[in-house]
Amino acid sequence: MMTKYLGRLLSKTLSVFLVSVLALVNWKWPFYLWLGDTVLYRFFWLGLFFVFLDMVIEIILGLFREFRLITETVGFSKDLYKISNSFYILTNVAFPNDLKSDFVVVGSSGVWMISVKDDGGKVDFNGDDLVQDNLVLKGLLTQMLEKSYSLVDILKKKLGHDIRVAPVLAFSSLGIDVASLPKIVHGVYISSRKNIVSLIENTDFQLIDKNTINEIHKLLKKK
Repeated sequence: MMTKYLGRLLSKTLSVFLVSVLALVNWKWPFYLWLGDTVLYRFFWLGLFFVFLDMVIEIILGLFREFRLITETVGFSKDLYKISNSFYILTNVAFPNDLKSDFVVVGSSGVWMISVKDDGGKVDFNGDDLVQDNLVLKGLLTQMLEKSYSLVDILKKKLGHDIRVAPVLAFSSLGIDVASLPKIVHGVYISSRKNIVSLIENTDFQLIDKNTINEIHKLLKKK
């Protein structure tokens, strides 16, 4: 889960370096010295410098955002690991068709497949999709269900048990507002970061015995 943030962080850091070098080169060796020292060329040179400066500022702001998202993601993971020791937590579990879940939690209350969504704001439901700060999260609920069905199929084929899987969309930001949403939307549990442990520990989605829990954990740990 962290890989995507670290990749973007590295990309933005390199971009800041390259644009800064271009801006410094443009300032140190202005192109109008080769084209002619005229008012028009000086105007374009100064304009180009401010374009580079604006790009650097935008990229730096983007860097701060990536740092914030990484901090929120790490914080979510730490909060999730506060769950009772009787639960197993698996990370980055891969399924067929290039599907992946950020976390799968297995315990007495059932199998919980968690996908983490970043950024804060208010989340609503428009009848088809979730809407986060006026941004439609198109198809996200459907994708969550697809992942859970895939995991159900794996458990059925490998273990021979009819194990249900609870899909959970969890928001990592402490600034998220999901108060207007019901607990379940189109078959997907919706949770804030601060309520994720309570949701799993206090909701008996499907009671599972210890032997079955160990079998599921052993199977998914190999993936």
